[in-house]
Amino acid sequence: MLRVRPVHYTSRMQEYKALLTALGLAVTADYETWMEFDAGHGRLAVHAMPAGPDDGVTSLGFEARDLEEFRRRTEEAGTRAEPFSADHGGSVKVTSPEGTVFLVDRANEAAEPHDADPSLTVAALWTTTELSAAAKVLTDIGARRRSTARDDGQTDSRQVDRDLTDVGRADFMAKNGGIIMVQQGTVAGIAIGFEYDGGLEVLRDRLASAGFQSRLTEDAGGRVLLVPDPDGSDSAGGAGGGNISIRETRPQQA
Repeated sequence: MLRVRPVHYTSRMQEYKALLTALGLAVTADYETWMEFDAGHGRLAVHAMPAGPDDGVTSLGFEARDLEEFRRRTEEAGTRAEPFSADHGGSVKVTSPEGTVFLVDRANEAAEPHDADPSLTVAALWTTTELSAAAKVLTDIGARRRSTARDDGQTDSRQVDRDLTDVGRADFMAKNGGIIMVQQGTVAGIAIGFEYDGGLEVLRDRLASAGFQSRLTEDAGGRVLLVPDPDGSDSAGGAGGGNISIRETRPQQA
């Protein structure tokens, strides 16, 4: 199994807790310096960080049930993966060719079941300077390319290559929840976001009732709800331009 679980480092733990629960995520672990939140699909961890250079930074992260099996399969597919001893226990450290490093931890199955909004999905945005290499890493760790309306559900490597060449991005899904969107950029970085399978007015009203402002907008990809990032627009990890984005999605046709 593979689950998306990015880690966000912030000096504003309680502000994030209030926002994420208002969005519809469920608290599944709550310690002094570490919290985990489950969406309907995917998980997000928030780690306490003093104000400074790393405040507001997000790292890519995943969970797997069998770490040794995950490590073996990833190595055999061609991506560097090695055992790693983290503060919270054993993990697997994955290193991409352009230098992005992320951890895959043992899945916290004790956190389930939960009452998170089933329409909400954690979506990590990976901006990379080496798009094809990053896409291969995601394939090697077991993520599956998400089909789009224009490709009729094709998922082979040729279609991924066409996406990378034509639109400069590709989207991947983890079997046990969460989305990873990888796109070309001049500087590598990770940002957190969400997708919502339904009308964004539901989230807008939910946030308003909890005292949070948000605004609906639209871009080439469809409708997006923008919520002010508790870290602010000038944080070290301000890849989201001072906002957390929730993109509206619709069920794909079978």
